[in-house]
Amino acid sequence: IIIKAHARMLRSACNRILTSNPQLLRVMSTSATSGVWKHHKVVPDTPEGFTMRGTVPTDENGVDVMMEKWDAGSSEPPHSHPGDDMTVVIEGKMSVQFFKKEGDKLVEDGEPLILNKGDAGYIDGGRIHDAKYLEDCKLVYVHDKKFGFDAAASA
Repeated sequence: IIIKAHARMLRSACNRILTSNPQLLRVMSTSATSGVWKHHKVVPDTPEGFTMRGTVPTDENGVDVMMEKWDAGSSEPPHSHPGDDMTVVIEGKMSVQFFKKEGDKLVEDGEPLILNKGDAGYIDGGRIHDAKYLEDCKLVYVHDKKFGFDAAASA
């Protein structure tokens, strides 16, 4: 009972401070309202359901960063990228399946990796993988150096 009373008093004191100092109250935007998720474009020759917003490359040793949106049910075929990449799931749920080549065939390499909101996944350059978007997804994708998509890796 004493702890509850102290918690009520502390909450009341915090509310008084915040309401008397409105500059302390900051409204955070969300992925639904933030401008970083606007101005997406459809990219030719990419899977259905994919849009992105890229960066202007200014550093040959920099990274390409994309703000990606994927529709639930969309997917990427097996592919690889020339450099390492990092995907941060801002919203949604996705799966990544790795593959290895055995002769002319691709064989699943392990169980699918599930990435949920708040998760980050890292993939080595040249590693063959696919992606399936189990829910509508908003992602921050960072690619080491210039981005590339090698769908031929699945041949």
